[in-house]
Formats: sequence, C-alpha cells, structure tokens
Amino acid sequence: MRYIPNTEKQKEEMLKEIGVSSFNDLLKDIPESILLEEFLKIPGPFSEQEIKEKIYQISKKNADFFFKKPLIGAGAYRHFIPAAVKSIISREEFYTSYTPYQPEISQGNLQSMFEYQTHLSRLTKMDVVVPSIYDGASATAEAVLMAMRLTRKNRIVISSLVHPQYIETVKTYTEPHHTEIIAVSYENGLTDFDEFKNKLTDDTAAFVIQSPNFLGGIENIEKFVKYAHDQNVLVIQVIAESLSLGILKSPGEANVDIVAGEAQSFGMDLNFGGPYNGYLASKMKYIRQIPGRIAGETTDKNGNRGFVMTFRAREQDIRREKATSNICSNHALNIVAGNVYLSLLGKEGIKSLSALNMKSAHYLKNKLLQTKNFTEIDYPFFNEFYLKARDKNKTIETLEKHGFIPPLDLSKFYPELEDYLLFAVTEIFNKEELDLIADLLSR
Repeated sequence: MRYIPNTEKQKEEMLKEIGVSSFNDLLKDIPESILLEEFLKIPGPFSEQEIKEKIYQISKKNADFFFKKPLIGAGAYRHFIPAAVKSIISREEFYTSYTPYQPEISQGNLQSMFEYQTHLSRLTKMDVVVPSIYDGASATAEAVLMAMRLTRKNRIVISSLVHPQYIETVKTYTEPHHTEIIAVSYENGLTDFDEFKNKLTDDTAAFVIQSPNFLGGIENIEKFVKYAHDQNVLVIQVIAESLSLGILKSPGEANVDIVAGEAQSFGMDLNFGGPYNGYLASKMKYIRQIPGRIAGETTDKNGNRGFVMTFRAREQDIRREKATSNICSNHALNIVAGNVYLSLLGKEGIKSLSALNMKSAHYLKNKLLQTKNFTEIDYPFFNEFYLKARDKNKTIETLEKHGFIPPLDLSKFYPELEDYLLFAVTEIFNKEELDLIADLLSR
C-alpha cells in the first residue's frame, strides 16, 4: 500500500507510545536547512494523479547522480555497474534472500557467501573473511572490539585520517567499555609516524589506520605494522575504497592483523548512503574472536559439493557470554551484487580498473595545478586527493552551475583545512570531462 491513513486519535496513541508530543519531535535531529516542510504542505483535495505529479515535481529538486557526476567521494564512490549485476540480483530468488537461519537448506545463499569470501580473501590476502557486516564504519568498530578481546587491553590508538564518521562509530561502540581512544595527527596527507610511535604504550590493544586514508593518501602500512608488532600492538587496517586492492599491496602482504573494509564500490549504487556492505578479515589465529558468519565448502555423504555455515558467533547461536557480536542481519543481496561484480571483472579487470581510477585522479590533479588556482599537497594517493583552493566557494559554485557534484569541503571534518577541497575521480569521468572541469576552474 502506498498510502496508509491514520486518524488523529491513532496518531496521538502512537506518539504517546513512542514518548514524544508531536511528529516534529521525531525530526528534531534533522537540520532545518534540509527539511522539506514547506514543500509538503500541499493544499487539497487532489486526485491520485494530481498528487503524484506534485510529488514528482518536488523529487526533481534532488540531484541526479547519473547526469550530475560527483567529484565527492569520502567513503562513498560512484563506479560504473555492469547491467548484468542488476539483472542477476533482480531475480526473485536473490532479491528476497535473507539471513540463512537454517543455513544448509539455503545452498544458493551459502554458495554466494563462499564465493564472495574467496574474492575478498584473494584481494586482501587474509586467511579469514566475514563477508557481511553492515558497513565500513561498523566493521571498524567491530574490529576494535575484537582487538580488545584478543589483547584484554582497553586503549586504542587511531589515526586521525581514518574516516571521521568511522571514528565516531568506534567511540559509540566502545563507550560502554570505557575505552581510551587516542588520536594520531597527520602531516601532508599522511599519518604522522613519529607521533604514532610516541602514542603506543604497553596497555595499547591496537593501532587503527586507514589506507587509502580519508584524504586518499596511501600509507606505508608495513612501516607502521613492523613498529607496532615490536611493541606487541595489533594493527587494524581500514579500507573505505576497496577498489584500491586491485593495485595496492594487500594488507596480508603487509602483515596486518585485522582488516575492516567497505565494499560499496563492488557493484553497489550510492543508495542515499546505504545499505552498503562492510566486511572483516583477519589472520586465522584470531578466528575465534571474529564476529558474524563464515560460509564453508564441504561434500555430502554421496560426495557431492555442498556449503555449510562453518562459523556463527552471535548470541542467537551460542551462549550469550561467549558471543562476539550481536550482528543479526546479513546483507545477502549486496553480497550477491559484489560477487557478480567481481566475477565479471576478474583479476585483470579489477587491476585495470584500479589503474584507470588512479591515473584519472592524477591527471585531474595535474590539470588543476596548471590553472594556478590551487596549491599542491604532495603525497601518494589512489583516486582521491586534496588541494588548497584560491577561492573555495567559487570552485564549488562553478562546478554546481555546470552540472557536477562538487568536491568535499574538508573544513566540515577538519577545521584547520578551511580552504581545502577533497576531489574523488573514478572511471565514470572520461578525459573530455576532466579537461572541462579543469577549464571551468581556470577562469
């Protein structure tokens, strides 16, 4: 049903049950600047056709990411999605898939999980992969809790170039544990190594670092891992742009202990911010403390290939005091999308696409520097970079005027970067469009 009428009395009963006095109280956390209250005060009565047309006119105020290409990334990236992905996930047996509560009769679900785990394991070079944790932010928080259980320590050192919203999620998850969260600052787009060394202590459970980091910077993970391990500190690598795994050295090769990733780039739309698909990966020796579910391959009594739910560590499946997580859902449809996407591209396809993203981002950066309207920050990056703009507001207005979603204003997350913009470039941009962007910003 598109329309469910409620009488005033029913509304009052529901509000009373919730514990608020009015419907507007439910919206108080939404900034007034983005509320559409004036648009929704539609006089009437109207026919169904008339009201649909009015709602459609209101919806046209939304930015269309197909026609307005985004130069903003910051943890959510628009990539081209092959038609086969959406065609396959639209089949009803996939479209309605959910958590396999009776796993062994859900062979299709388990096979998809197993194949996707295999893709992610090959990309990360990690032994164990949990393919479905709500998103990258919750995966990061779960990784931190996992490290605390493994070490029985309660202090976490975290790079300030981990996605700021991921950091907030970590603080929310760890607040009941009275965890001490210590931030490490950055310099020229990368985590400050000397400050990192000074922040590690005997009671530190783990160091959390993102690469590519929030500013797109490629961190020297091996350098951080070696020093942290010498101090008996675990290392968690966060990966918000998992396409980078197609070209950068894997976390496993860098001897990382735990990986917390976001796989939205693998065949998933931006979806107004979700649902996305987080994942966790670790070394085999830590498997007993990893949350979520792992699918396994086996054979039945007749020797036929089959799949089982090898590992389930939530409180619905084992004793509550032994549970490692209360994750009770499974982004099964997103797992299928990621599985189809990675299967279509294959090893060489992922590598080529990663290289194209990286080359395109470096091309745009060089073109922008030629305009003399931007100041360079020199650091290695993947498909995202930040520059100091001579006139930040003019840059944003010019791009919006010509049909582009502008880059991120970094002062929203880092007050010290008042005049800096974070550009993201993916394969959706062709050379002519990148040249046009540089030309527009040269004026």
